[in-house]
Amino acid sequence: MDNFTYNEGLIKLELNLDTFLNYMHHAPVGYLIINREGTITNVNQVLLRACDYSAEELVNQHYHKLIYYNGDYNDLLESLKSSTAEELPRLIWKNSQGEQKTSKVIIWNAGKLIAISFLDIHKLVYPSLFSRFAENFVAETNIGLLVIDKDQNVVEISPLASKLLEVNKQDILNRPIDEVFKGVPDEHRIVQRALINGITVSNHAAIWSINNQRYDLLVDSNTIKDEVGNIVGAYVIFKDVTNLRSLEQQVLQNDRLATIGQIAAGTAHEIRNPLTSIKGFLQMLRSVLSENNFTNEYQYTEIMLSEIERINKLVNEILLLSKPKDIKYQSVDANKVLLEILPIIRNEGMLRNVDVKYQLVSILPAVIADTELLKQVFLNIAKNGIEAISDGGTLTITSNVDEEKQQVVITIHDTGEGIPNYIMDKIFDPFFTTKEKGTGLGLSICQKIIHDLGGSIRLSNKGFGTSFLIYLPFK
Repeated sequence: MDNFTYNEGLIKLELNLDTFLNYMHHAPVGYLIINREGTITNVNQVLLRACDYSAEELVNQHYHKLIYYNGDYNDLLESLKSSTAEELPRLIWKNSQGEQKTSKVIIWNAGKLIAISFLDIHKLVYPSLFSRFAENFVAETNIGLLVIDKDQNVVEISPLASKLLEVNKQDILNRPIDEVFKGVPDEHRIVQRALINGITVSNHAAIWSINNQRYDLLVDSNTIKDEVGNIVGAYVIFKDVTNLRSLEQQVLQNDRLATIGQIAAGTAHEIRNPLTSIKGFLQMLRSVLSENNFTNEYQYTEIMLSEIERINKLVNEILLLSKPKDIKYQSVDANKVLLEILPIIRNEGMLRNVDVKYQLVSILPAVIADTELLKQVFLNIAKNGIEAISDGGTLTITSNVDEEKQQVVITIHDTGEGIPNYIMDKIFDPFFTTKEKGTGLGLSICQKIIHDLGGSIRLSNKGFGTSFLIYLPFK
């Protein structure tokens, strides 16, 4: 058999059959070999991937199955030969779905066989690096992307954008942006109408709420222009930084607690020493007043001793903000901890006519924690919940597992009046309290303990009452 040759002007290449076939099946472009009867005898993988055929579906078939050409073999050969090296011929071909494509080709002649090289078909199989980047960027779960054309119709939307806007991608493509934000005032939209007129933003902080879920977003937007500078569309990119903001607030909170702890460590003993002396003398004075029937004066000493106990309690709580000593981290079953404190919580509930319910899953993954500190957290939050219920009600404690985030979730829900929205952001601040005789340190201490374990506490006012959700990581 003759060798395969390519000959155009000054360019001449000649390869024997074995060498050519080896080259063809390793080449980055598409190759097809046909005989004089117009039958396909060989095809490489690049061409198969581009046309979505298997080798079995093309080999031994007439080239008309792939090549869109009305003439016979000789006409096809002459049409391909009539081109010059400066202007390569274009050949129309069709994929398995019947869609027509056009590619530049060159011909290799071997007498009884010809090989056709599809020079640019690899672009359909191997997208450019930028194209791959664009696909990955749009699919990135924590990046929102929305692209609109000059008529303000949606032409692309990423999964995160679909989630935040609560839309299905296929339902809104090629539809006006006003339909996506139907009912949302202009000033609260992530995508502004003025964007298409060239009004852009960079690193703009925005808040988006949906289904009682709040998202902190960082928004960038700009226009898309053609080669001559005309605006043909616009895009909005937003990143969900909710967790980052939460982490930032947690760091600031921990800094405040650490500062208080440092102050407390240096002053606690100085406060306690005079308090102990005052308390001792007052107790002696109370005895004398009682023996001499000074009823009014006796009541004054009772009040003073009560206030001293309150100061002592405050000092003790402040000391807990510094790093507790003798922490015993070990594998802990949160269900077991909850069951151990159940009698205490139920007794507290009985005193206030509150029904305490436990809804615990049968098996919880173990968490690494200090048992006594966990008891302190659960008891503190449970007591707060009971105190929030005025005229009877229910405190419900549930345990669950979030497999996706690898967290044990303890929820303490009360049926009280709930916490007003305007103070929800302050509820964990040191010394902030809504109780007449509260210190404002209980929840701060609970939050610090859980943060030190790598977990978090969240507050929810969804529905009736208040829920505290305690997240503890497990491995």
